[in-house]
Amino acid sequence: MRQVLALAAIASAVAFSQEFRASISGTVTDPSASLIAGAKIAITEVHTGTKVETVSDTAGHYHAPFLLPGDYDVSVKIDGFREFVRKGLHLGAGENPAIDVKLEVGATQQLMEVSDTVPLINSENASIGTVIENRSIVELPLNGRNYLQLTSLIPGATTNGPSSSQGKQRMGGQRNSFALNVAGQRVHFNHYSLDGVENTDLNFNSYMLLPSVDALEEFNIVSGLFDAEYGRAIAQVNVSTKSGSNAFRGTVFEFLRHSSLDAKNFFDRQDLPIPPFKRNQYGFTLSGPVVLPRWPCLVL
Repeated sequence: MRQVLALAAIASAVAFSQEFRASISGTVTDPSASLIAGAKIAITEVHTGTKVETVSDTAGHYHAPFLLPGDYDVSVKIDGFREFVRKGLHLGAGENPAIDVKLEVGATQQLMEVSDTVPLINSENASIGTVIENRSIVELPLNGRNYLQLTSLIPGATTNGPSSSQGKQRMGGQRNSFALNVAGQRVHFNHYSLDGVENTDLNFNSYMLLPSVDALEEFNIVSGLFDAEYGRAIAQVNVSTKSGSNAFRGTVFEFLRHSSLDAKNFFDRQDLPIPPFKRNQYGFTLSGPVVLPRWPCLVL
């Protein structure tokens, strides 16, 4: 019985992580469009140096699953052809771009570098998704530092719909004053995940944790006929936090709201002052490599 529960827990963890991970796939061909088997594909994360290696099969196809969101360099090489290198490929949470490689005949020491962008049309599955990147999260104005307000930028999504009546009846707090409707569906049909871990509160049909916008790398909203690893709901909200790298990085922030910077509402009485309001939110984020001390050991 314990083994069955352990296997179920592992399967559940893998299922939750799949919706957060990304992947790369494609085919490798020569100048005559013939398929190339045995080509070595190396996919390297730019900030951490983590490398994933695979080989094209007899049909010239390769697939690299379970990649963390981030920036990658892709190289493809085989004897008798120039090495193919693609730098600065950004993968968002749940993205599955197809990178087809056409190798040119030449010495292995010769390099063919490509820097084009990923096509906007997703031909790998029928899901409809939009990624909100880090720059938009930290630079666009937010009222209350709730990054989910940026879902209004996504086609078919709105934050102006009715909030959860169920959550209000159960006194769900601030989470239930916010509404996210995707593709015309009610707020009860949203599914939230944070770094691939369940982040949906079933009591209120809302999110459980709301990370600081300075700790987020990106997030995406997926709807339509998405893959089975999502499990349920109609709209998927996948959030990715910033991960560590080989160098330390961080931010210090102050979020200020003050009545002296506000303008009067059109319907306010002009002879009355603006009601006083003052709010300061301070914080910082820090990430980097994990440094383990090397303690001296005594061998007897």
